[in-house]
Amino acid sequence: MAVDPRTGRFIGSSIGLVFGVVFVLANTGELAPGPRLALRIAAVVVALALAVGAVRQLRRAEAGEAVPGRGGFDRRYAAVVAAEVVALAAGLAVINGVLEAPRFAVAWVAFVVGVHFFGLARIWRLPQFTGLGVVVAALGVAGAVAGLLGAGPAVIGVISGVLSGVALFVWVGLALRHD
Repeated sequence: MAVDPRTGRFIGSSIGLVFGVVFVLANTGELAPGPRLALRIAAVVVALALAVGAVRQLRRAEAGEAVPGRGGFDRRYAAVVAAEVVALAAGLAVINGVLEAPRFAVAWVAFVVGVHFFGLARIWRLPQFTGLGVVVAALGVAGAVAGLLGAGPAVIGVISGVLSGVALFVWVGLALRHD
């Protein structure tokens, strides 16, 4: 299915905003109540502001002439997402079950999510996804390294989780400025 680039940007932005909020909400639980609440409120406010921008951009696009799309949600997309799900499940099973090191789970999730952007960049011919993939995968690695150096779940959660959410918000903001 071909997707108009502007519609694709809206869909991608919506997905990025949801997962940005999820990264922040899911990874602030180990923080003190004040910072936890501040980060969670900030994530929701930023996501809502960017969502308003995405909706406005989509409305402007719908009022204009459609542009032929490149790529879409086809078998290649499904393969990337399936590989991501398998990698997440297998890695989390090892981290939680075999290694009994659940504090590293968010680092693995960030790494896998980052790597999946490389596949999306290729199939959708969107090189900006490569940059996002590098950042999110690097945040996964950085969280794991911090954990290996003795950092606890709160620090790993901020590095690999909260900052990955921030990276997604920044990417959405840049995508919306593109139009």
